[in-house]
Amino acid sequence: GYEIILLTDHKALTFLQSCQLLNDRLIRWAIKLQEYHLKIQYIPGKENIGADTLSRYPQSSEEKYNREDTMITINKILLTEYSEGLKAKLRHIKQLQQEDKKLKKLFHRVASSKNKFLTIINGILFFKPKPGHHQIMIPQSIIKQIIKETHEQYGHMGTFKIYQLIRTEYQFSNMYRTIKQFIKSCDICQKAKVNNQLSRGPMLSILPEGPLQIVSLDLMGPLPRGQGGLKYIVAFMDIFSKYIKLYPVKRATTEIIIKKLTLSYIPQVGKMKKILTDNGTQFTSNKWKDKLQKLNIKPVFTTTYHPEGNPVERANREIGRILRTYCYDKHTNWVKWLESTEYWINNTTHSTTGYTPNQILFGKTNNLIANKIIKFPDQYKETQEQIVQIVKANIYTKAEKRKIKADTGKKFPKYQPGHQILVKDHQLSNATDKMIHKFFMIYKGPYTIIQVHPNNTIEAKDQHDNKYVYNLKNVKRYHPPDPGEIEEQQ
Repeated sequence: GYEIILLTDHKALTFLQSCQLLNDRLIRWAIKLQEYHLKIQYIPGKENIGADTLSRYPQSSEEKYNREDTMITINKILLTEYSEGLKAKLRHIKQLQQEDKKLKKLFHRVASSKNKFLTIINGILFFKPKPGHHQIMIPQSIIKQIIKETHEQYGHMGTFKIYQLIRTEYQFSNMYRTIKQFIKSCDICQKAKVNNQLSRGPMLSILPEGPLQIVSLDLMGPLPRGQGGLKYIVAFMDIFSKYIKLYPVKRATTEIIIKKLTLSYIPQVGKMKKILTDNGTQFTSNKWKDKLQKLNIKPVFTTTYHPEGNPVERANREIGRILRTYCYDKHTNWVKWLESTEYWINNTTHSTTGYTPNQILFGKTNNLIANKIIKFPDQYKETQEQIVQIVKANIYTKAEKRKIKADTGKKFPKYQPGHQILVKDHQLSNATDKMIHKFFMIYKGPYTIIQVHPNNTIEAKDQHDNKYVYNLKNVKRYHPPDPGEIEEQQ
């Protein structure tokens, strides 16, 4: 509770108390330091005499230090006690066994003849899995409570571990299956545990029929401030030809993107029929939608938190690779290399189409140095129409091969209207509130499915009837807890 004043000649440390933290590692440090009443003050190095002892060898290596004052007391929470209600029921287990119809029959069976696995001791029915081991036969009325409290008191562990715990003292019919059924429907476990099952749907590809039918648009940045204060890249890619245009901008606002679309891309490349973007505020604004409507361009959106749905994202990785190659020693130089990056991508053969983007869109071929020095005989050139048809066939063939490779042997989840689902919750760390994303629930919900779409998305509603669209990759089936007692397994 005491205030600690930290004097340091490392001026950069003082910013931890005032800046907006974006780096995960710094957020974790800030959260840790907030456990102490710490005030960081800067002093010049020549005045920081006391700290110099930390960087000097000790006078005697045999000197012992008392470290008791550095010990931290932690208040621990241990949850390994059953509730008083369950304890009371276990104290009356003899009576509860007699009231259970199935166990009552077993009592009569043991009383009338010897049984290798069952025995009655002090009026209580036990199961003997092997010599020297006894398990209490549990009546149906308290099975659910035993599973529930054991599961909750032992860290919400999985089926196998809870089964091993319970079977040390208890026995009931279909024990493993009953425990599995209960844990499967545990609300907390479903939201806190990673989904290890395949969550995506069958692979789908965007297959345009020709150039400029669908153009993908994305933003890269913020990047290190380059020449002229430029911080972002507005990236366009024609999905059919793979032709890209990269425009550096200072700010990634709707107004600036509209200018790049109307004054640069359309005059230089052409007008597209559809434009595919993510759900960024720049693209969901009325200003953006109104402009596209005036241009007779249909907006298409990827689902939330599914950037893979935008093909330009894959082009962004290649752009990033090239810029890393040439700007690794000075990151602010990315602006100088952007035009070359665009040229290299547009004038090299794409593995899917079999042609360069420039050939497909404009019929232009790129000549290397030999063609400029040595006179080549006339070369055969396909017409623009021929190239488009060949590219179309290549795109379909490649898409089919990718689908076979990705989907063969996969068992995809099946959803129907009315099913309940959980949705991935993308919460961020917050140093101010002492919150870290690793400790948030992974999923939120449940939501109820309204409609299942053929493009691997579903429309669902929350408890307030608000509607959302999600990609299958970000959802999993929710199993509601049984409000009643666990039914006896036959």
